[in-house]
Amino acid sequence: MKGICYLLIFSLVATQCFGLYEADSKVVKLTKDNFKTLVLESNEPWMVEFYAPWCGHCKALAPEYNKAAKALDGIVHIGALDMTTDGEAGQPYGVNGYPTIKYFGVNKADPIAYEGERKKNAIVDYLLDKAREFALNRLGVEIKPEPSNDDSKVVVLTDANFNEQVINSQEAWFVEFYAPWCGHCKQLQPEWNKLSHQADIPIAKVDATAQTELAKRFNIESYPTIYFFPAGNKQNTHKKYEGERNAAALLKYIIEQKPVDGQSQMSGSDVVNIKSDESLNEVCKQLCVLGFLPTDKVEQEGAVQVLKKTALSLTGRANVGWFVGEQFDDFEAELNVIGEGYPQVVVLDLNAKKHYRFRRQLNVDNLNEFVRGVIKKTETGQSFSNLPKLNAQKTDL
Repeated sequence: MKGICYLLIFSLVATQCFGLYEADSKVVKLTKDNFKTLVLESNEPWMVEFYAPWCGHCKALAPEYNKAAKALDGIVHIGALDMTTDGEAGQPYGVNGYPTIKYFGVNKADPIAYEGERKKNAIVDYLLDKAREFALNRLGVEIKPEPSNDDSKVVVLTDANFNEQVINSQEAWFVEFYAPWCGHCKQLQPEWNKLSHQADIPIAKVDATAQTELAKRFNIESYPTIYFFPAGNKQNTHKKYEGERNAAALLKYIIEQKPVDGQSQMSGSDVVNIKSDESLNEVCKQLCVLGFLPTDKVEQEGAVQVLKKTALSLTGRANVGWFVGEQFDDFEAELNVIGEGYPQVVVLDLNAKKHYRFRRQLNVDNLNEFVRGVIKKTETGQSFSNLPKLNAQKTDL
């Protein structure tokens, strides 16, 4: 009899020690026996946590999940299923790590993964939005899927394409190195995806567990690791991002980096009248826009103003300079400019040894669009081996 009592006491203690949610919690205890009836056959929305009692992240989530369940009592059902005892109920839902949280809405056969912050406010906000959708669906209102988890604008980088996409680019890049199993990476994902729709530079990700050369090259020891690669020269100029992992903070960081993009001694909005190899090399340390302008002072000044306005919008991405037409014949001939009248504009990439001829009407919008196309590699350029030195400046102009 005493042995039975000890066994009962041990069982009670074990339940208290390993159970994450108390009996009076608003979090519904789900099992393999009641999951189908309560969740799948229900006409009401559910959020379900698939957890393991020993999981540290699950323990950290429990008080937040409890508070969210209490706040949403009577609005959305919130449940939890212990995968160590009732795993077969969670098996169809691709539970590969803990906690895995799924929202079971109108289509119970296709639950949605919750990848937001594991905080009560975030959970409540998410479920209130879903409850509204659920109610509208009952009224027959078609709900279009939210693009919050759409990462179509996040560029996937690999060992094979990283140099071509990032290092050889004149544009700034923001790159996340992640691991598929990493909980913090999963939390970051919706914010990173949102950022890709808001930022005006490429937002990218690298699976560091698969792209091992890049992981070694950038000393990736924890996940996620985020690096900002500035515009222009990218040889050892990248910076580690240490701030908050939400879209607003990440976007603010990108904006703050723009004044120092390129690290050039000249201001990004300067437009230099190039008269020597030294000034050409200074302007073309990064991608450069070169104008070849007429000798007529009125026409020349009009073209310079277009270049200046363009330079303001290209700060940190490209430098801008100009020549008086026919001053440097050999140089112009190599760029296929000579003999076609002025003004002419060429975008020059000394790192890639390519030049791009601008053939549209010279105005700020057209030139801006063209240069951005060069940066994004949607414009076609011509390769060269070596550019000639600027010949002796003509003095009769």
